[in-house]
Amino acid sequence: MPEEEKQSKKGYRDVTGDIITDESINDIEVLVQSTDNYGPENDMISRCLKLFPQNTDPDIVAMKIGLIDITNSTHLSQYKNKISMVELSNIIAAIPNIDARIQMGDPEVVNEIARSNGKINLFSFASKYCCYHNRNLYGKDDYSILDTVLKKYLPRYFDDITKSQIQKWQDRYQYKEYNDYITRKLDELGIHTENRKRKFDHFVWYKNR
Repeated sequence: MPEEEKQSKKGYRDVTGDIITDESINDIEVLVQSTDNYGPENDMISRCLKLFPQNTDPDIVAMKIGLIDITNSTHLSQYKNKISMVELSNIIAAIPNIDARIQMGDPEVVNEIARSNGKINLFSFASKYCCYHNRNLYGKDDYSILDTVLKKYLPRYFDDITKSQIQKWQDRYQYKEYNDYITRKLDELGIHTENRKRKFDHFVWYKNR
């Protein structure tokens, strides 16, 4: 594709210079953690999750929803006409064996949170809620986040995926398919660094924020 055609896509930057390797995503991770907002906020999230690890008390869940929502700009308040904080926190707290399942990296938990009350799709928020608990509380790397930046730019990095395919996974609550896709692409790239899913998310976000 000619350079001028690449640049003609409004709202997209040219990603051809973004080399994805263990070294490059580790370098970006250092930059992300040193930012004035992300690094301190990530530390705060870790402290709060360790103080309140379980997701069975709706009041505790509500506080964690608010923390993750504000720090990750998921804008849940925009959807108060479809779901309230009380309703969402009760839904999450009622998920059977939620804590053990998140610790094990069960992808279906994302779908259960995302379906919420059936009036709104919270796929992006749910991926973040599970990811933060799995990573910051249990030190694991089982969940891949989906947000607007990843949805927009993954098809720019990989020619075997489209934005419409990602949207189908979201609309159909097929988180496992999305998460498995990220795992497969990292394997193909030879990315084996620790916490590679989280670092890849940060890499794409930092480059295209």
